[in-house]
Order: sequence, then structure tokens, then C-alpha cells
Amino acid sequence: MAEARIVTADDPGKGGMQMMIGAGPARIVADQPLEAGGLDLGPTPHELVSAGLAGCVAQTLRLYANLKGWPLGHVHVSVTHHKDEQQTPADGFEVTVRLEGPLAADQTERLLQIADHCPVHRMLTAGARVTTSAG
Repeated sequence: MAEARIVTADDPGKGGMQMMIGAGPARIVADQPLEAGGLDLGPTPHELVSAGLAGCVAQTLRLYANLKGWPLGHVHVSVTHHKDEQQTPADGFEVTVRLEGPLAADQTERLLQIADHCPVHRMLTAGARVTTSAG
């Protein structure tokens, strides 16, 4: 298994909601929308989780299709996060997958089944342990 890469969030301490996120070689700004007190300069933390799910689903589909030698063209995955306090758990994600390419119906059906097996999907549905410590 590959060594875990550390993801960081740094608050520059200037009073806003903007955080500099470091993930691998990338640096992005996380923020909140204007109505939540941010400047809407980047995705919210919930949107970053949704992005992780979307990216994982797309990568999983690509890897599976490549392994099988299937003619998968463009893959588009969209994820919507919603919260419903009447449900348990309250947080939910809706994943929509659009596949292009000359796939047979059974290949498309199998890829849609595989989408639910990406590692991030499995982590979210199984739950995770989170420990916090001073560093």
C-alpha cells in the first residue's frame, strides 16, 4: 500500500474563511459562500469531499474499463451533497455518472455497479474513525 500523503489546511489568520489547502503537489483555496461569511474564492470543505468522491468514481471506472479493454470514452461524474436532518445519517451524496464510448449495454451496467465500489464511496458508506491531537 502506498504511503499516506498528508493534506494540510492553513488559516492565514486574517479574519476570513479562506484556507490554503495543500494536497500532494496542489495548492487550492477553500472558502465559504458569501452568505456563509466567506468570499466564495474556492470550494467549501463539503465540496472538497464531493470532489474526492467524484474523482475516485471516475478513476475507478477508467481503471476497470482499461483492465477489461472496454472502449470507454469520456467519463463525467457529478456529485451533489445534501443534508436532511430527518434522515440517518443526515449527510447524503448523489452521484450521477455519464459514460461515453461504444459500450455494450452490459458493459455500461457493470460500470455503473463498479462506481459504487470506489474506495472513497466505500469509506463514506462504511464510516471512518477520526482522531484529533495537538501538533
